[in-house]
Amino acid sequence: MDLNKLRDFKFFSETFFKIRTKTGSVDPFVLNRAQIYIDARLDAQLKETGKVRAIILKGRQQGVSTLVQARYFHKTITNRGIKTFILTHEGQATKNLFEMTKRYYEYLPKGLCPKAEKDNQKELKFNSLDSGYAIGTAGAKGTGRSQTVQLLHGSEVAFWPNAAEHAQGLFQAVGDQDNTEIILESTANGIGNFFHSS
Repeated sequence: MDLNKLRDFKFFSETFFKIRTKTGSVDPFVLNRAQIYIDARLDAQLKETGKVRAIILKGRQQGVSTLVQARYFHKTITNRGIKTFILTHEGQATKNLFEMTKRYYEYLPKGLCPKAEKDNQKELKFNSLDSGYAIGTAGAKGTGRSQTVQLLHGSEVAFWPNAAEHAQGLFQAVGDQDNTEIILESTANGIGNFFHSS
């Protein structure tokens, strides 16, 4: 298959990624209107500035987390040297998001991406690409520190304990390099918290 087609996120997700629907079926991931709009805005910023720095106040059931998980997993398996880190607000959310990503991986046609040498409850590592995808929960203040990552997804940031400390360490892990992305998203949680003031 044409490499340019494989690097087209919308084509790739709708052709190869699978999601579990509200009815329990497993169907192709066809982006909805909100997801198409957000992805286009992220791509426009990437083209204009060389990187993505986005804060998304999300409504319920728009599929923002689903989109970011798919966007980042696609970049992780179609490029070399991409380290992705996802930080969520609680253990169950961490589990749910990573199950979504594992579903993307497990339903891929054989040979479309390398087999993960590390495949556990919190990490997928692709040695042949020098790429990896890991997830953590915002509990201990040091979570995510001492890493170098290119793609960072902060999920439900308004509900993180120690949010400012987490953000400081994680932003340093990403750095200010081209083709890096930091996407922080959350539903609202009042005023005065880190997400609200960002």
